[in-house]
Amino acid sequence: MLTTGKSVVVLLFLALAAPLLADTDSGSETITLWKRNHDSPAIRELVKMVLAKTPDYGATQIRPSMPMAQARAIRHLSAGNRDQVRIANVASSPQRNRELRPIPIPIAQGMLGFRICIIRKGEQHRFNHIFSAGDFQQQSLTIGQGTHWPDTRILRQAGFEVETSPRFRNLLTMLERGRFDCFLRGVGEILIDLDQYESEGLEVEDRLVFTYRMPSYLFVGPDDQRMAERLTVGLHRAMLSGDYEEWFNTYFRRPLRELEVMERVFIPLPNPFLENGGTPVQLPLLPIRPDLMLPVPEGSR
Repeated sequence: MLTTGKSVVVLLFLALAAPLLADTDSGSETITLWKRNHDSPAIRELVKMVLAKTPDYGATQIRPSMPMAQARAIRHLSAGNRDQVRIANVASSPQRNRELRPIPIPIAQGMLGFRICIIRKGEQHRFNHIFSAGDFQQQSLTIGQGTHWPDTRILRQAGFEVETSPRFRNLLTMLERGRFDCFLRGVGEILIDLDQYESEGLEVEDRLVFTYRMPSYLFVGPDDQRMAERLTVGLHRAMLSGDYEEWFNTYFRRPLRELEVMERVFIPLPNPFLENGGTPVQLPLLPIRPDLMLPVPEGSR
């Protein structure tokens, strides 16, 4: 259920309006954020910022959910189990957009679809002569991804061999043990993942970047209209204040530079599973339009 044009006008009014226009709740509400997101400094800080921008909706504190796979977190959202998971940030898909309530602002501005391999140390030479998707496949290299991630369908549709696990940490262990050769992660995730996993046997592959359209939204339950409104208003206020831009610089532009993404060989892939050509709802205050962030043509670098 995506935001309509009429509701955008109302939300913009709320974003610009004085806080006293909304209901006030004197008690502090505990908001359960999916643990994978809570463990991510980028998403945890974004949600904290957005909630802090909307004190007129009531005082809050954030806690992590119990550890759970992405599919289970989505089931809790769909069922309205707010004490289990109230907010989750995951990639958009037609099914998720129908069954949950997305806040249709692609918070990573398309960067989730810029994917780089984590590989085993000492195996960079296996990737040094790859300049296309076909080259990668001819080398018989395999990719690891989450069982229920939209990326898995995209990669398999493009002809890649993909090994899966429902649990994120298992994928890093599987990579170390040789179950597959490349664990693709977003540019805003990969350095944090390696830092948190603390493995001396893994490293960032230094030549390639896979790209496909992958908007990433905050999601709440289908009936959680108030939280959806609060998150939308808070994101707009953060954009107006400049705090969102500072957050994006810290967690996405800085990794883009550190990983030298624009110097890499781009391997663009289609995402045939997005509706309407993959263009998310465009809100007037979005600083960058993800539908214009086109990948560099294959073989041009």
